[in-house]
Amino acid sequence: MERLTRNFAWLAAANIIGSLFTALLFIYLARTLGAEAFGHFSYATSLVLYIYNFMDLGLSTYGIREVAKNHEAVSDYVSNIISFKIAVAFVLFIVLGIINVFCSHSLLMKLLLAESSLMLFVSALATEWAFQGLERMYMVFISFSFTPLIQLLASLVLVRGPQDLMRAPLIIFFGTLPVISIFLKILKFRLRFGIIHMKTLKGYMASSLVIWAISMFTQVYNGLDIVIMGFFRKAEEVGCFTVARRIVGGFSLLLVFLANALLPRLSATFSSDPVEFRRATTRFLRFAVLVVTFVFVPVIIFGREIITLTVGSQYLAAGTSLKLMVMALTLVVFNIPYSTALIASSFEREVLKQAFASACLNIILNFLIVPKYGMIGASISFCAAEGLALIWVLWAYNNKIGFYQKGC
Repeated sequence: MERLTRNFAWLAAANIIGSLFTALLFIYLARTLGAEAFGHFSYATSLVLYIYNFMDLGLSTYGIREVAKNHEAVSDYVSNIISFKIAVAFVLFIVLGIINVFCSHSLLMKLLLAESSLMLFVSALATEWAFQGLERMYMVFISFSFTPLIQLLASLVLVRGPQDLMRAPLIIFFGTLPVISIFLKILKFRLRFGIIHMKTLKGYMASSLVIWAISMFTQVYNGLDIVIMGFFRKAEEVGCFTVARRIVGGFSLLLVFLANALLPRLSATFSSDPVEFRRATTRFLRFAVLVVTFVFVPVIIFGREIITLTVGSQYLAAGTSLKLMVMALTLVVFNIPYSTALIASSFEREVLKQAFASACLNIILNFLIVPKYGMIGASISFCAAEGLALIWVLWAYNNKIGFYQKGC
């Protein structure tokens, strides 16, 4: 358990420090740009982040698994997977550009979408998953700490008001390149395209597509609500809701990062050491409960005060939405340990069924109640989707693995 504890510590530190700098960047942009400009920026970046799901195809999680099994092949996995992602990113960039030209958005929004689309290439070049597979979590810490710090420092210099809105996406893009370049060199990345490469990828895809589908459907009920609100509500309300959504998303990412630290250990012990498998799952669950007690509860109680102190009173309308979604996060806390265990045990299809059902529920509720109730409607949709997710995952875990085992 020493290695698992060390992995938890590095990824927790990466998330905490990275979240701190990201939060400062988020607060600075929200305050400096103002609710309307920040709403435009949030809509553009959220749309591009959602499209990212169609590029990864589950290959990052697959890469973690395979690199953990064979450290010596890390350069091959990195070269094959990233080369494929670059090709997909290029196709998505062109498709999004064509749609952008013919859509009814204002010229300002079209330019923002074009700039934000560059993040597709950044996502393609990301290599944190490889270091997670190698269990060199300190490299993830370096990436998650230095990248937002660079972006924050550049924003402090170059973004001084709403008139600098167009600079924000470019700062986010160029701020990622230094760490990415260093990591690619360390991992000996080589660009690969060809028949042999495509045959190798075919084998990868057979295992990764189910994981990709889980990620895609999960993203639906963890981010599409901002996009839907952009269709029906004013930019100011989108900006306010984004404040609440980003706070909630930050907490969710903490649990996801820790789950990634757990995944290699669970994969290795499910068949060989079921006692250790259950012990690791239980340990993660206990940690998650501590997060609820010492983080989520204070946010629920002091949500309005937190918003005022961070981004300012102009975003106070997001207070009720923040409390509702943070309460729903307590459901996520109990979901993630068991869903991670299911994926590690090759029962990812059960998680896929849950993600699909929750995504469908979220979409239906968002289109039914967001047009009339706005932020509150989106928050209720999120709560309902997470409630269904927890019930489904607990049932699947008990059915496939079981909560109890003699001798454990």
